[in-house]
Amino acid sequence: MDNTNTQPRTPRVHASFNHTQQPRHTLPTCVALVDARFVSWLTGGANPKAHYNRNAVAALLSQAMPAAGVYAQLMRTYWYAEADDNALVDDQCLRLVASDSADEGGPVLAAMVRDLEALSASSACAHVLIASDDERLIGAIDAARLRGLRVHLLCDESVHQYYKLQQSDPDWSRLLRAGDRRVVVTSAELSAAMGEGRSPAAARVDMQAPMGDARVTMQEVVDAWWDKSDSYERDDLREMVPQSRGLPQEVDRSLLAAGRDALHRPLTTGERHLLRQMARDRVLGSDSAAAPTTVDLAD
Repeated sequence: MDNTNTQPRTPRVHASFNHTQQPRHTLPTCVALVDARFVSWLTGGANPKAHYNRNAVAALLSQAMPAAGVYAQLMRTYWYAEADDNALVDDQCLRLVASDSADEGGPVLAAMVRDLEALSASSACAHVLIASDDERLIGAIDAARLRGLRVHLLCDESVHQYYKLQQSDPDWSRLLRAGDRRVVVTSAELSAAMGEGRSPAAARVDMQAPMGDARVTMQEVVDAWWDKSDSYERDDLREMVPQSRGLPQEVDRSLLAAGRDALHRPLTTGERHLLRQMARDRVLGSDSAAAPTTVDLAD
């Protein structure tokens, strides 16, 4: 007797493909921690109260990440600034920090470390992009990487000549080595992105001309700095300064601190410009170092 089942086989029903479904494999997420003062410095300025086009800068970071091998979706950006720009920006959080003349960058450092530790402890994202030059972040970055977080550092085109960068700014170069990748954006790209967001009110407040006898004081600061520099340092500066947009960061910090100490108060934007110009003139041997200098405060 043939016991073979002769009933017709029920055809297998294939589920229809839903084109609205999210793909199974999406890009990992990235959070950016951005020190507004550092980003301003990368463009050649140093104005912590400037108002930036935060949307444009975030878009620039997203575009630059793949070129560095960072394939991730920029989920959110945390901005650390001393002044509120009163802007409403999607996917961004403004972290207001105090201005501390005794420890410049200290409040930003503390806020960044807290956020980095929170992100790594909760596995809130796969990548973090840090825009800062504060080498004191190295310990927090190392701890985050040990927890599995990939940490990247923002830098400009000077990283392409890393040997020179190590000589001109050893602290920042050490920080750049602490990250997994270096995300490069040019100073011109950053300037274009940042400049559009500056508010006229902030510009009027910040673009103050040198106050009182500050010009004389700034010249004394530059003279004292140059007199203390040995011949090797002078030769290095004469080689680097003509090819760069400003002074080496380590020199810039030292001069700004000396100027602040000499005036017993924070420097205005005009005074910072004046101090940098006087220092450049001294390095380049310009006669304008000893003469009154006209400073373009629209920089």
